[in-house]
Amino acid sequence: MKWLLLSTLAVLLALAIAEGEVWEEDDHEVLIRSERGAKNQECRYAKGAWTECDSKTNQRSRMLTLKKGNATNCEPTKTMQKKCKKACRYEKGAWAECNPQGQMTRTDKIKAGSDSSCEQKREITKKCKTKMAKPTKGKKAARRNRN
Repeated sequence: MKWLLLSTLAVLLALAIAEGEVWEEDDHEVLIRSERGAKNQECRYAKGAWTECDSKTNQRSRMLTLKKGNATNCEPTKTMQKKCKKACRYEKGAWAECNPQGQMTRTDKIKAGSDSSCEQKREITKKCKTKMAKPTKGKKAARRNRN
């Protein structure tokens, strides 16, 4: 999970640098520099709330409003967009016995507070692990008997 977050941040940073802007974000504001290290061209923006997810584009957006910076160098507002993450959380059920086809299934039920567009139940199927027969005398036992 950490590698996914770090790689996403690296991609976003690379895109911002490629466009000639460097973005830094904390809990309260977004700092945008027009060139890396250019302190005199900083634009600080207050973050608005995220919109609801647009089901057609699977994206949501937030408005950034200029908080501090030169009005000639900084845009008065900017829009950030990101993909929506479907919030489907499930309570895992118990695995059933293996069927004749060598598969087992479990049924998971949706947890309270999940997205209303999520399925109420989901069924997971996987192959059963085959148990290997234990040898009657292993190599260690044979060596012990020789000594």
